Amino acid sequence: MRHSARKHLLLLAVFLLFIGSGFTAGSNDQSKGRKATRQRPDSSYSADTNYFNPLAIPELRPPPEQPALVIDTGVTTAADPRFGSFNSSHRELFIPASELRPPAPAMSIPVLDRREPNRYDLNEWEEGRIFSSNLYTDSSFYATRVNGDKHLSSRDQGEFYETNYRYELFSTKQNGDSLALNLDTTYTNDRRPYRHGFTVNQATIDSRTRRSRLVLGHAFPEMSEFSMTQSVLGFYGMQKFDYTNVSGFSGYYANEREDLDNPRYIAGFRLEHSRDNSLKLGFNVVGTEDGRDNAASSDELPSMTNRVYSLDINMRPTENIFVDAEIAQSDTNYDKRDGPGEQKGDAYRFKTGYERENYNIEAGFEQGDTAFISPLGMTPRDERAYYARLYYELNRYISTRLSQRIARDNLANYQRSTIYREQPEMQVTVRPSEYYKNMRVDFHYQPLHEYSDQKGFMDRYRDLLWLEFNHRAGQFAYYAGLSQTIDKDDVNVLNDRDILRYDFTLTWEYDRLKKVYSSYSHEKLNYKRAGGMDETTWIGFGGSSRFHENILVSLDYMRENVDPITTSSNHDRINLSLTREYSATARLIIDLEGNRSSYSNNNGEFDDYTARLRYLKAY
Repeated sequence: MRHSARKHLLLLAVFLLFIGSGFTAGSNDQSKGRKATRQRPDSSYSADTNYFNPLAIPELRPPPEQPALVIDTGVTTAADPRFGSFNSSHRELFIPASELRPPAPAMSIPVLDRREPNRYDLNEWEEGRIFSSNLYTDSSFYATRVNGDKHLSSRDQGEFYETNYRYELFSTKQNGDSLALNLDTTYTNDRRPYRHGFTVNQATIDSRTRRSRLVLGHAFPEMSEFSMTQSVLGFYGMQKFDYTNVSGFSGYYANEREDLDNPRYIAGFRLEHSRDNSLKLGFNVVGTEDGRDNAASSDELPSMTNRVYSLDINMRPTENIFVDAEIAQSDTNYDKRDGPGEQKGDAYRFKTGYERENYNIEAGFEQGDTAFISPLGMTPRDERAYYARLYYELNRYISTRLSQRIARDNLANYQRSTIYREQPEMQVTVRPSEYYKNMRVDFHYQPLHEYSDQKGFMDRYRDLLWLEFNHRAGQFAYYAGLSQTIDKDDVNVLNDRDILRYDFTLTWEYDRLKKVYSSYSHEKLNYKRAGGMDETTWIGFGGSSRFHENILVSLDYMRENVDPITTSSNHDRINLSLTREYSATARLIIDLEGNRSSYSNNNGEFDDYTARLRYLKAY
């Protein structure tokens, strides 16, 4: 299969290159694709020279109008401290400027050209061709010192450097044909964030015409949910005919460098037919094979191969009614040496709904057999589920979201208990005042019930209640949150526990360029039957001031007190940063940070200090 996959890769490359000089979809089609904007951030390019890449350099964006406090409003379940004294939830009340960085770009982020049609904000114009390029640089040097029990610190002592380069090049003809290059690399001698010190976050060449597209490097093929929703490191091409689109991809599935040592070869093909948006039919074929290219492997080891065939349909008979369905089958061979190691399974999904401007209602079901496997798709394997959702916006003040999902696993009735899950959910958002336009109250309630068909194996209830209040009046901004989780186990009563948490943050913007804030959070985890209680407290305050509109000074302090039933600890952190804006495209950041942590019962204590010099420049 490995050699055949490589042959298919070569044949597909020749086929795509033979059809046309470039393969792309138009800018509008790409931005409206059902996969292009789902679960991924927006494009990292704009032709406006005053706009900076938020994916690459967040500091180069204009300061936000609202006070920017990094607060996670999600509700998490704390880990059992009896199995690890330091496993406790931790909220970042602020992120120092030296540590603020964009997340590592996923390989699934496509290169999108969202420039407005016929806009000529360019670097060069020559013979009817448009050139536009951008270079973003992020370089920093920092030194860290650790005292005390160094093995407890999350930092390494030493001197380090880190550089990130992102280059974008767009070349567009007057007839719409374009060529795009996107390269993002990071190099550092700090092994904690990057194991090998060097990584290629994204490398893509995207050639496109009005009816075709070819992507070399990191690409995100637009397939169906059951067949392919991941990225590919290789190439992806698409060709449009009258009412038919033909697309294909081939390469590797490798999120990290180590994945290429024992790669997974992937290849796929899609045939789509549609006259308009009222009816779309698609046929998908995706194959994967786990390679054995490392020196220690041999043909005696099992090598899994998988093929997925699917047929999807998308209908919109009217402007308000939609139907989305797919049927798929997988053929998996766990070991090519063993015939019984092969198994086949089916999967189905169906969803229909009705939508208007102020409400949306949909219902559907999905099922994946126990033997159904799709390594690159999103599938409900070994599960049958029914669901319904309703979103209703009563007026400008009240909006509601209701949903219900009922699922059952163990469809093959193996010798194990079948689990049922009932998961209703309700969320209400209220803006009670027209005068206070920034006042908002959110209420969320989710009771979950998991039980087995055989009595005495599982019967558990978990109710989650979350209430949040946001308000801004004059120079003050308020945030208050309350959450409670009630976990009740009727089989093993020692698992019964309650989690109560509340948060409060007050921000005072006493000047247009100056502000201070304070925050307080407290969490209690009570073991109802086992006995004992864990308590965690966060106290933070700080502020920032801007001088002459080009110098920003910020100071932040946070204290965290963790008091579980095992070993308690205290953590103090202070951060001082100065940001100098030389121009609209250049920033210099000087950052000083200190941290002190101590544990009770002589379990250790340590201090760490970091000084960082960071320079950001866009060309």
